[in-house]
Amino acid sequence: MFRQLALHLLWILGAILVACPAHAEICGYPEKGTLVVYRGDQMAADFQVALAESPEQYRKGLMGCGSITPGTGLLFIYPDAKRRVFWMKNTPLALAIIFASPGGQILAIEAGHPNSTRRIRSPDAIQYVLEINYAEADQLRIGDRFALRLIPQ
Repeated sequence: MFRQLALHLLWILGAILVACPAHAEICGYPEKGTLVVYRGDQMAADFQVALAESPEQYRKGLMGCGSITPGTGLLFIYPDAKRRVFWMKNTPLALAIIFASPGGQILAIEAGHPNSTRRIRSPDAIQYVLEINYAEADQLRIGDRFALRLIPQ
């Protein structure tokens, strides 16, 4: 009887752990949700993302980060839409820098070269920037739209 109860409790615990996966960190930022990219009505890609939401986080970005796990990224969320400038100083990995409008439409996809001080400018007023591994940018197209699904807190 005790053995049967113990097995039942282990099964319940396992089900809870599968239903509530641990949230990873992305270069020191806590994972906050999933960014789903759509091309028309079809899903084109999805990324587990951390959020940069403060001036300090905007300045730091992924500086000092040696690698990010495939399928993850850092989403910059700005309080307003305007032209933005990025660079890769002290960032030792190749990134794709994806600029998006307030409505979540991808306006530009730029290559960020490791440790470069070249200024990467948004093409227009943008409110979101997604940084992902450069090798994963081939999944995305200008004109795609994204939606953010936050993890319940």
